[in-house]
Amino acid sequence: MNTTPQPDPRDRPARLTVGVVGAGRVGPALAASLQLAGHRPVAVSGVSDASRRRAAALLPDVPLMTPAEVLGRAELVLLTVPDDALPGLVSGLAETGAVRPGQLIVHTSGRYGARVLDPALRAGALPLALHPAMTFTGTPVDVQRLAGCSFGVTAPEELRLAAEALVIEMGGEPEWIAEDRRPLYHAALALGSNHLVTLVAQSMELLRASGVSAPDRMLGPLLGASLDNALRSGDAALTGPVARGDAGTVAAHVAELREHAPQAVAGYLAMARTTADRALAHGLLKPELAEDLLGVLAEEATATGGTNGARGTGGASGARGTGGAADTDGSRDSNDSPESAEDPTGSDAPGRPDGPAGPGRPGGPEDPDGPHGPEGTAGPEGDAR
Repeated sequence: MNTTPQPDPRDRPARLTVGVVGAGRVGPALAASLQLAGHRPVAVSGVSDASRRRAAALLPDVPLMTPAEVLGRAELVLLTVPDDALPGLVSGLAETGAVRPGQLIVHTSGRYGARVLDPALRAGALPLALHPAMTFTGTPVDVQRLAGCSFGVTAPEELRLAAEALVIEMGGEPEWIAEDRRPLYHAALALGSNHLVTLVAQSMELLRASGVSAPDRMLGPLLGASLDNALRSGDAALTGPVARGDAGTVAAHVAELREHAPQAVAGYLAMARTTADRALAHGLLKPELAEDLLGVLAEEATATGGTNGARGTGGASGARGTGGAADTDGSRDSNDSPESAEDPTGSDAPGRPDGPAGPGRPGGPEDPDGPHGPEGTAGPEGDAR
């Protein structure tokens, strides 16, 4: 075992001072990770009591300041606010002269690339978009989860190496995302991460209603295996009554849901139609079995009051005998995954520094305390903002 004393990260040369604007679930974790790499957090801003507690837990002894004061002290500034708050925050900071030439301005939004930082760029700052594809809890475990976490990276070409180096220092894996593909990238993370949480929570509720005392224990091995199979094999991992074409079973499911959980019917039908599309397109669902299945889904959707199930509209979501999912072009395959994306970020949303709260003071909504998503966006922040 190596017993050689390790140097204190604070003693390393050429390290950056780090500031955080928006002490939600993401910002303090990233700053703490950068601190482990030898950088020095010097200031953090937060609005809500929850954000202040997070900052105290993950960044002890780092003072709380206004956003303008954070920028005044830091060479590297993390803007970890919800997506919708980001453009106004950047504009406000630039307009009030808070941004300094040569300052690294990093945002963690999944939705936006580097262009949203153009006001800071015009003020002489160096813009980077670094989005961790991870869901955040606001606890120290988040720092550990960054090890091996993918980051969606967008930056001017001349700053690409700097952006990727920061990600690597946080223990992450940089994945370059083109500016115009950021919204699609973020939608993919929200679809896979945020919607997964909804599906799992709904499944646990239904199991409790059916008499299962420990739905989490029942679902854990099943969902773990399903996720592993899906990541390894994609659509080839599809199983269950829809992929088999068991129309009678699907009809029985919908009848039970109508009686015991009517709020779950629309989601069940939507996912069943999408699953049928993909199973047909990949040769898992036999066309002769799909006929009755699609008919059941169309009839149930009509009974629910939706329009996507009307016969004669084409695709598996619609009519029998019009080609079904075999006519799809596979474009939906691009939507697969975090917080993050998430990504709502679950972070504070300070407003423009010159807003109603007064110069340099946060003026935006309070921290929603939601998990980052892969959107956060966050949602997420569920977040995978």
